[in-house]
Amino acid sequence: MRTHFRWLAMVLMLAAAGCTISPRRTVVGGGPGSSGNSEFSITVSPTSQIITAGNTGSYTVNVQAINGFSGTFSLSASASNSNVVASFNPTSVQGSGSSTLTITTSSSTPATTSTITITGADSSSGQSSNVSVTAVIQAGISTAGEKTPGECVNAAAGAGIQSAGFSPARTAGFSATFAATPSASVMEGDIGFSSRSAERQRAFAGLIRFSRTGTILVRDGDSFSAVTRVRYAAGETYHFRLVEDLPAVSYTVFVTSPGGAEVLLGSNLEIPAEQRGSPVLEGWGAEVRSPGGAELTVCGFTLR
Repeated sequence: MRTHFRWLAMVLMLAAAGCTISPRRTVVGGGPGSSGNSEFSITVSPTSQIITAGNTGSYTVNVQAINGFSGTFSLSASASNSNVVASFNPTSVQGSGSSTLTITTSSSTPATTSTITITGADSSSGQSSNVSVTAVIQAGISTAGEKTPGECVNAAAGAGIQSAGFSPARTAGFSATFAATPSASVMEGDIGFSSRSAERQRAFAGLIRFSRTGTILVRDGDSFSAVTRVRYAAGETYHFRLVEDLPAVSYTVFVTSPGGAEVLLGSNLEIPAEQRGSPVLEGWGAEVRSPGGAELTVCGFTLR
């Protein structure tokens, strides 16, 4: 009881002296493109976008003050790719507000997926918060497209890998576009690249899978998944765009369903173990494992 009275007396003394006890709370980020602390939260839109080499892309960074915060915090950004330049306008925000993050590339920026880490900091309190967005850089439009020999590759269950070569073999980042048509609504068929190791041994790795769950999956290291659930149907054609970054051994995949808009299947995906360390990619192909009689037709394969 005495402890209770002592605490009450302290509160009354502080109130008489004109002091206010203001609790702090921690704000947890609500998902990709958002983060926060006890003074402000940061959200970014979009969280990912495609930028053609030589062009710029912009993101809107919104700051929301919390607990009556009215200070000024500064914005900075760093990109995982040295060929990408990030800048803000304005470079600081007071209280709540917004800023535009501009990503600048040059015509020589290689095709890659770059992660941009945005940091907001209030020097007076030492509070800071980080949030990351993605920029998928694709080769410039002026680069002539290169088609691999043959218009289509048709893979049938039990027939093994059906493939076509690159000319020349690829040793740096590139973009690939192609269309794929499954003959069944539930099957297991892969589309991927073939590589040659330093010992000249060939390896084929499926990167995109028409899975037995009836959805399209992408490979990330040793497992298959997708950030967007895309179902496929027999006889329908799906258009893919894949951006490969060989130096960083990662890639990003987009798909467009019939009558739909392009969606992201996965970004910064890890190259499969069987191709990690391979100096070049030599070709592409497709393979169907089940069910019997199922086919996967891939057409219009173009490299940039």
